[in-house]
Amino acid sequence: RRAERAGREREAEAAAIELALHQELDRALTELRTELNATLRPDLSELASGFLRDLTNGRYTDLELDEDYCTTLLDDGDPKAVISGGEEDVANLALRLAISQMIAERAGQPLSLLILDEIFGSLDEDRRAAVVDLLRSLADRFPQVILITHIDSVREGFDRVVRVGFDVARGVATVKDEPLGGHDVAA
Repeated sequence: RRAERAGREREAEAAAIELALHQELDRALTELRTELNATLRPDLSELASGFLRDLTNGRYTDLELDEDYCTTLLDDGDPKAVISGGEEDVANLALRLAISQMIAERAGQPLSLLILDEIFGSLDEDRRAAVVDLLRSLADRFPQVILITHIDSVREGFDRVVRVGFDVARGVATVKDEPLGGHDVAA
């Protein structure tokens, strides 16, 4: 019985040591996450704000991120309580572009490809044009930009359009290259 008790005591000690180790790791990871968020969030917000200014032609100048990384647009320094679907799309696009740029910068080497899916949905024509202009201006950071969109009105802003369709009779996808324009962005 003593041997059994001694064995259980050793197991309990080992479990206590392992628990203490897990608690210390949890504490350290929580501190790391807090520290990273304290430095990452303001940098990301600043980058996104720059993109937001470009996308809205200066209408909105700042985009704030809360602790959960939810966006808030600032209108003359005040949080805008209600935003339209288009404004929400622009804020999300600004955040996506900022994240992409931050990843590229922190990777230590440039990322050559940016893929964006259905970013024009609820944008009006002026905002769509601003997005196309901004994407062209990003060519130095992202030499190849691929957009997936169902909005035909933006196609003239790009140097190449690849149309993907579905041939019902054959049951296969079709791909058709439609060269256009003369810009550095493909849709």
